[in-house]
Amino acid sequence: MKIASLLPSTTEIAFALGSKDEIVGVSHECDFPEEAKTKPILTKSRIYPFKRSDEIDKDVAEIAKSGLSVYDIDANKLKELQPDIILTQDQCEVCAVSLKDVEKAVDKSICNAKIISLKPETLSDILNDIKTIGIAINKEKEALNLIKNLNIRIDNIKNKIKNINNKPKVCCIEWLEPVIVSGNWVPELIEIAGGTNIISSPGKHSPKIELKRILEEQPAKIVIAPCGFRVYQTMNDINLLALKPEWRKLNAVKNNEVYVVDGNSYFNRPSHRIVDSLEVLASVIHPGLFNEKRDLALRLGEL
Repeated sequence: MKIASLLPSTTEIAFALGSKDEIVGVSHECDFPEEAKTKPILTKSRIYPFKRSDEIDKDVAEIAKSGLSVYDIDANKLKELQPDIILTQDQCEVCAVSLKDVEKAVDKSICNAKIISLKPETLSDILNDIKTIGIAINKEKEALNLIKNLNIRIDNIKNKIKNINNKPKVCCIEWLEPVIVSGNWVPELIEIAGGTNIISSPGKHSPKIELKRILEEQPAKIVIAPCGFRVYQTMNDINLLALKPEWRKLNAVKNNEVYVVDGNSYFNRPSHRIVDSLEVLASVIHPGLFNEKRDLALRLGEL
């Protein structure tokens, strides 16, 4: 079986299930595990990814206004590779290539691949998608074992916090300018990790807000995990938040309870590593109980 994976999340899931040799093509963003970078690339972005977050937001708006897609698919390469399965998504046209563009590329390349499109919005969706991928690539047993192990780790956190009464308000920021608060599965992760999520809703898209909205809630802890950004990129943009007068009034800022994490690899990537993200949150929210992934959350005042 030949697999084309157009999402970083599906690529690392396929690798985790033991299908590395069957993967014949990936997206330009597939970077984990390291071997994924050696596979032929099937997509490219119209946006330069190392601009400031406000500049990227402007570029996305301009592309949408023009009626173009944010991403392109190499139909010629797809025709050459002739995959049997294409793993993609139809949740967000900004985060990855759209289902519509995949279908057009398949028609154009005269490819008979079966398209598996995912739309995860909750933690259970992510776990179910692992099973869906496993069935599609003939790795159902491996998928079920992976899900079992992930549930053990999730239950470990649930059991440790079940008798805790102190569940501090936590805000996870998904984009710096404009300010966007993490939605979809992140509110659920915060609650499982023993926090109280604010502003966003489980299973719903991430809302765009004014910073004063966070100030009204006064979260005890803030986690900054911009979509597609590594820590150094977030730090390059941090003044887009830090120079706003509302920022300095936040108790989390005053108390040095602001944490920066790799949003590209963890919080915004719906793969099995989402449980790593959960463990990061648990280490931030209740450091006395958890320390498994504490080194992945960098306290802003220490950077």
